[in-house]
Amino acid sequence: MNASTLLRSAVWITAQVRRHEAVLRILARSLLFLSALGAATPPAPQKPKSNNELKAFFQQNCVRCHGQDGSAKDPEGKVLAGRDFTQSAKHFRDLSGPASEREIRAYIRTIQRGILFGFTMPSWKAKLSVEDSTAMVRDILLQAEEGKIIQPEANKPL
Repeated sequence: MNASTLLRSAVWITAQVRRHEAVLRILARSLLFLSALGAATPPAPQKPKSNNELKAFFQQNCVRCHGQDGSAKDPEGKVLAGRDFTQSAKHFRDLSGPASEREIRAYIRTIQRGILFGFTMPSWKAKLSVEDSTAMVRDILLQAEEGKIIQPEANKPL
């Protein structure tokens, strides 16, 4: 290589380094700006909701589509838009091992993410933690029986 080729290479490398430095400065400023926006301290972890609180949540938020007993039917027997948890609960009792755990994870994921970007079912992750969603699935939805209304027990506090 001759001296002019080396000089051109050095100039080109210097220009590339400066360009990358400029990009890094922009990225650093952007990160600082974004971190300042979210600088508020994260909320303290909430204690898990009791089964009574989860049943009240179901009554307030889920009955419209899943029915009072989880059967996806209104009191007159009209079929609603949601999934029938009473049938799912019967099916679940027949499953064991990995199949049942896969089913539970699918329900939890649906509660957390919603369905079809919230158009079919909203995401409840802002109101229910993963632990709450797990308890909702295991202790309430997969215990649903047709005709047995899912509601908080009157003698237990929320």
